[in-house]
Amino acid sequence: MADFCLDPQADAYVADIFGRQYTVIDHIAELPEKLPELFIALTR
Repeated sequence: MADFCLDPQADAYVADIFGRQYTVIDHIAELPEKLPELFIALTR
């Protein structure tokens, strides 16, 4: 299962919180591009 965080500074701390499976989206405008990838990761 993947976890999600919408924070441009997330690279500094998300691995400590979520482990190795996470996605960093630096700008909300990138969300439509990333959603198909995230959906595939969640449904595996």
